[in-house]
Amino acid sequence: MNLVAPLLCLALYAMAFMVLWQNARRVALASPQMTVDSVSTTTPSAALHPTSELNLAVPALLSLAALCAHAWLTWHMLTTPAALNLGLVPAINLITLLMNAVVLGATLRMPVANLNLLLYPMAMAALLAALLDSSASTPLAVTAPMALHILLSLTAYCVLMMAACQAVLLAMQENNLKTRNLRWLRILPPLESMERLFVSMLWLGMLLLSGAIASGFIFLENMFDQRVVHHTVLTCVSWLVYAAFLYGRYRYGWRGMTSVRWTSLAFALLVLGYLGSKFVVEYLLS
Repeated sequence: MNLVAPLLCLALYAMAFMVLWQNARRVALASPQMTVDSVSTTTPSAALHPTSELNLAVPALLSLAALCAHAWLTWHMLTTPAALNLGLVPAINLITLLMNAVVLGATLRMPVANLNLLLYPMAMAALLAALLDSSASTPLAVTAPMALHILLSLTAYCVLMMAACQAVLLAMQENNLKTRNLRWLRILPPLESMERLFVSMLWLGMLLLSGAIASGFIFLENMFDQRVVHHTVLTCVSWLVYAAFLYGRYRYGWRGMTSVRWTSLAFALLVLGYLGSKFVVEYLLS
């Protein structure tokens, strides 16, 4: 792999992270004397989470440039003249690329830019894995229906991974409110914005996962082949766990650590079904 493009992409992500981190740190240290009681009674949400349009525009532009470079690199990792390379490292790069793209799009409507403090390092780790990876996965010749199934599956993994991260951050925010630790609470987006984004990601992820499962049963003849039967079963069980959690959230108002447990379990099943099996096949058994 040509080193110039990956290193440029890494530099752009690193610069965007540093600018965003400096902005978040400045916000966290802005009013350390503020208390939970004063926030809940007299302080508007905008005062608890102040933003600077200039400071948010700079990392957004850097992120957009990094995403363009990352997309170009991921395209070249995934595609070959005759087939599609669905190895572990290209798949991880595609997932992190989509995650960053989703958050960048969400910042147009919600103040969630600081979520990139978690996503930028993940994208950088994926790029480093691509630079250091020496394994050779076998390219797969795919038909159009199979390509649709793969795209739906990877996009669903991306969105549901972000929902799992959101659940953890929401639990941290609620805990910080209870312990009156507002300094780091101010770094994260407002609780109501995080909640809306979490629910939206869960429903979008469920829709995409449903499409991936349905397209697999319709278009793929080997869904219960010996090599992929565990993937099929674990994906279906994960779908059931997500459905049960969404029902419990609507019916019983599940939040906090309950959200973390359910979404972490459901996403762990997805990881075991796809990325876990690919790691075993490509690195442990090859």
